[in-house]
Amino acid sequence: MAARIIKYSGILAAIALLGACNVVERKPEAAPDFRPALDNHLAMVTSRDLEGFKATLTKGDDLNVIFPGGTIIPTTKEVVEFHTDWFKDKDWIMEPEVVKVIEGKDMATALTKYQFRDNKDGKPRSAWLVLVFALEDGEWRLVHDQNTRIDEKPAG
Repeated sequence: MAARIIKYSGILAAIALLGACNVVERKPEAAPDFRPALDNHLAMVTSRDLEGFKATLTKGDDLNVIFPGGTIIPTTKEVVEFHTDWFKDKDWIMEPEVVKVIEGKDMATALTKYQFRDNKDGKPRSAWLVLVFALEDGEWRLVHDQNTRIDEKPAG
């Protein structure tokens, strides 16, 4: 009988200990708002902030940038090299306007329309810019950049 009491005492003590534990239900981490990440990326480009720009890119090496004429930069490393040189030119002006945002759980897309001038007196050229971001380690990171020239057609 004493053995049973000891056995059941141990079981009751274990139940009491488990009952004293706080069970916290952990919900998956919510994705951060996409729009601040998008706005930051565009600001890093227009301000020619190379380090800030690099912080907005995928950590992988599979970032593509497709230019209005159809040429492609196929890797993140080459995208950074291109922007390193491009940001040294202090004359160009790029004015993006966000037209549409589609945000999912781990992917987001932004359609922007931008005006680009080679310098302050240059003739503006327009293009569509589609930016695709993926959620990486809790941060929105650029994984694809697609530019499409908007051809001006003569009236009439």
